Amino acid sequence: MEKEFKILVADRNQHVRKFLKRELMAEGYRVGLAKNVQEVLKKVYHSETLDLLILDPDLPGIDKLSLFKKLQDRIPALPVVVHTYLTDYTDDTNILSEVAFVEKSGSSVEGLKKTVYAMLQKHKTG
Repeated sequence: MEKEFKILVADRNQHVRKFLKRELMAEGYRVGLAKNVQEVLKKVYHSETLDLLILDPDLPGIDKLSLFKKLQDRIPALPVVVHTYLTDYTDDTNILSEVAFVEKSGSSVEGLKKTVYAMLQKHKTG
Protein backbone atom coordinates (compact mmCIF):
# COMPACT_ATOMS: atom_id res chain seq x y z
CA MET A 1 0.00 0.00 0.00
CA GLU A 2 1.32 3.43 -0.92
CA LYS A 3 2.20 5.83 1.88
CA GLU A 4 -0.46 8.35 2.86
CA PHE A 5 1.22 11.73 2.54
CA LYS A 6 0.75 14.47 5.16
CA ILE A 7 0.48 18.03 3.85
CA LEU A 8 0.38 21.28 5.79
CA VAL A 9 -1.64 24.11 4.20
CA ALA A 10 -0.65 27.57 5.46
CA ASP A 11 -2.76 30.52 4.37
CA ARG A 12 -4.07 33.53 6.26
CA ASN A 13 -7.52 33.15 4.64
CA GLN A 14 -9.58 30.50 6.44
CA HIS A 15 -11.76 29.93 3.34
CA VAL A 16 -8.69 29.14 1.24
CA ARG A 17 -7.34 26.81 3.97
CA LYS A 18 -10.64 24.92 4.23
CA PHE A 19 -11.09 24.73 0.45
CA LEU A 20 -7.58 23.36 -0.11
CA LYS A 21 -8.00 20.90 2.75
CA ARG A 22 -11.22 19.57 1.23
CA GLU A 23 -9.67 19.32 -2.26
CA LEU A 24 -6.49 17.61 -1.07
CA MET A 25 -8.30 15.19 1.22
CA ALA A 26 -10.41 14.17 -1.78
CA GLU A 27 -7.10 13.18 -3.43
CA GLY A 28 -6.25 10.93 -0.47
CA TYR A 29 -3.85 13.18 1.45
CA ARG A 30 -3.89 13.85 5.18
CA VAL A 31 -4.05 17.62 5.62
CA GLY A 32 -3.20 19.93 8.50
CA LEU A 33 -3.84 23.67 8.58
CA ALA A 34 -1.91 26.72 9.80
CA LYS A 35 -3.11 30.32 9.87
CA ASN A 36 0.09 32.09 10.94
CA VAL A 37 3.86 31.75 11.04
CA GLN A 38 3.93 30.46 14.63
CA GLU A 39 1.64 27.55 13.68
CA VAL A 40 3.67 26.83 10.55
CA LEU A 41 7.00 26.68 12.38
CA LYS A 42 5.58 24.62 15.23
CA LYS A 43 4.14 22.04 12.83
CA VAL A 44 7.11 22.06 10.45
CA TYR A 45 9.63 21.46 13.24
CA HIS A 46 7.56 19.21 15.50
CA SER A 47 5.91 16.88 13.01
CA GLU A 48 8.21 14.18 11.76
CA THR A 49 5.49 12.87 9.47
CA LEU A 50 5.03 16.08 7.48
CA ASP A 51 5.78 15.51 3.79
CA LEU A 52 5.03 18.85 2.12
CA LEU A 53 4.08 22.45 2.90
CA ILE A 54 1.71 24.52 0.77
CA LEU A 55 2.51 28.07 1.73
CA ASP A 56 1.08 31.48 1.01
CA PRO A 57 4.06 33.46 2.31
CA ASP A 58 1.85 36.46 3.11
CA LEU A 59 1.27 35.20 6.65
CA PRO A 60 1.18 37.48 9.68
CA GLY A 61 4.12 37.40 12.05
CA ILE A 62 7.25 37.47 9.89
CA ASP A 63 8.62 38.71 6.58
CA LYS A 64 8.87 36.26 3.67
CA LEU A 65 12.65 36.14 3.55
CA SER A 66 12.96 35.29 7.26
CA LEU A 67 10.29 32.63 6.93
CA PHE A 68 12.05 31.00 3.97
CA LYS A 69 15.35 31.01 5.89
CA LYS A 70 13.70 29.30 8.87
CA LEU A 71 12.11 26.69 6.60
CA GLN A 72 15.46 26.01 4.91
CA ASP A 73 16.97 25.00 8.26
CA ARG A 74 14.65 21.99 8.63
CA ILE A 75 16.29 18.57 8.48
CA PRO A 76 15.21 16.66 6.52
CA ALA A 77 14.38 19.35 3.96
CA LEU A 78 10.68 19.89 3.46
CA PRO A 79 9.33 20.39 -0.07
CA VAL A 80 7.41 23.67 -0.30
CA VAL A 81 4.78 24.74 -2.82
CA VAL A 82 4.45 28.53 -2.74
CA HIS A 83 0.82 29.35 -3.50
CA THR A 84 0.38 33.08 -3.93
CA TYR A 85 -0.58 35.82 -6.37
CA LEU A 86 1.96 36.53 -9.07
CA THR A 87 2.00 40.22 -8.14
CA ASP A 88 3.09 39.25 -4.61
CA TYR A 89 5.84 36.92 -5.77
CA THR A 90 9.47 37.78 -5.18
CA ASP A 91 12.50 35.70 -5.98
CA ASP A 92 13.19 35.01 -2.28
CA THR A 93 12.17 31.38 -2.78
CA ASN A 94 15.62 30.58 -4.20
CA ILE A 95 16.67 30.15 -0.57
CA LEU A 96 14.63 26.95 -0.38
CA SER A 97 16.12 23.81 -1.88
CA GLU A 98 12.87 22.11 -2.86
CA VAL A 99 10.31 24.67 -3.97
CA ALA A 100 7.63 25.02 -6.63
CA PHE A 101 5.45 28.01 -7.41
CA VAL A 102 1.72 27.95 -8.21
CA GLU A 103 -0.09 31.21 -8.86
CA LYS A 104 -3.39 31.72 -7.07
CA SER A 105 -6.20 32.12 -9.54
CA GLY A 106 -9.76 30.93 -10.01
CA SER A 107 -8.59 27.64 -11.53
CA SER A 108 -5.32 27.15 -9.67
CA VAL A 109 -6.46 24.16 -7.58
CA GLU A 110 -5.96 21.63 -10.40
CA GLY A 111 -2.48 22.97 -11.12
CA LEU A 112 -1.77 22.95 -7.41
CA LYS A 113 -2.81 19.29 -7.10
CA LYS A 114 -0.58 18.32 -10.04
CA THR A 115 2.36 20.21 -8.55
CA VAL A 116 1.80 18.64 -5.11
CA TYR A 117 1.70 15.16 -6.63
CA ALA A 118 4.88 15.76 -8.65
CA MET A 119 6.75 17.19 -5.65
CA LEU A 120 5.74 14.29 -3.41
CA GLN A 121 6.74 11.69 -6.01
CA LYS A 122 10.11 13.40 -6.52
CA HIS A 123 10.72 13.69 -2.79
CA LYS A 124 9.67 10.07 -2.18
CA THR A 125 12.12 8.71 -4.75
CA GLY A 126 14.83 11.32 -4.69
